[in-house]
Amino acid sequence: MVAWPALSLLLLSCSMRHIVYPAPPVSVPDPPRPLRSLSWRLGDGTQVSGWVHDDQALVQGRPAVLFLHGNGENLETMRQVGLFDQLLALEVPFVALDYPGYGRSTGVPSEASLLEAGSVALEWMHQHYGGRPIVVVGWSLGAAVAIGVVAANPDRCDGLVAMSAWSSLADVGVSHFPRWLVEIAVADRWESTEAATRVGCAGLVIHGSGDRIIPVEQGREVAKALGADWLEVRSAGHNDLLAHDIVWRRLLAFLGSIQPPSSPDGPSGL
Repeated sequence: MVAWPALSLLLLSCSMRHIVYPAPPVSVPDPPRPLRSLSWRLGDGTQVSGWVHDDQALVQGRPAVLFLHGNGENLETMRQVGLFDQLLALEVPFVALDYPGYGRSTGVPSEASLLEAGSVALEWMHQHYGGRPIVVVGWSLGAAVAIGVVAANPDRCDGLVAMSAWSSLADVGVSHFPRWLVEIAVADRWESTEAATRVGCAGLVIHGSGDRIIPVEQGREVAKALGADWLEVRSAGHNDLLAHDIVWRRLLAFLGSIQPPSSPDGPSGL
C-alpha cells in the first residue's frame, strides 16, 4: 500500500507535469501540401514526428529553420491558427517538430526527451541542408528547447531565435505558485539563462512587454546571457505574440543576416 504522503506527492508531480506539458488532445493528420511528414527515432525507440518544407524552388543559400512550438500546441493546432502560412511566407526550408507525447510522436515529454528530439532533428537538417546555415527558432517552451539544443550542438547552429523565453522553469513557476510547491513537484529545470552562456551563434530574443505568463524581465535576462539582439513588442502578451507582424518582419530580417557556411562539411542541400 502506498503511503498517503507519497501518493499525494505523486499526484502533485503528475499535475505539475501536465501544466508544463499539456499536449493538446487534437489529432494530427497528414500535412497539407507543400509540406511532407517525416519521423525520427530516439535512443529509447521513441518515434518523433515532424512536418518538413523543402521545395526545390527555394532560394539557395538562405537559412533552414528548425521551429519548436509552445507547450500547449502540436502540428495540427499550429496549422489551424495559421502558423504554417507564416512559416511558408519566410520562403526558407523548415522543419516543425512535435515533441515526444505530442501529436503523432510517441514517448513521454520531459526535458531530456525534448532536447534529444530537437538534437536528432537538427542532425538530420545538418545532413540534408549542409549548404545552408541552420537557425533554431522556438516560442515559449520551444524557446527553452531551442536554447538547450543550440547549447548542446554549437557546431550545428548558425543562429538562434528565442521568443517568450524564460530564465528557468522554476523562475516561471514561482511567479505563479508557492516556491515550496515548485521545488517539490517540478523535476525538469530548463535553466535557459545558464544554457545561454554556452551559445556562441548569432541570436535574437523577442518578448511581449505585457506577458503575464513569462515576465518580460526573464526574456531580457536571456537576451543578455546570449549577447543577442532584443525586440520587445509593447502591445503583445504571451499567447498573442506571434500574431504581431513585427515579430515575423524581424524574424525575416534576422534570417537574411545569417550568411551561408563558408566551408560546409555536409552535402549541399536544398
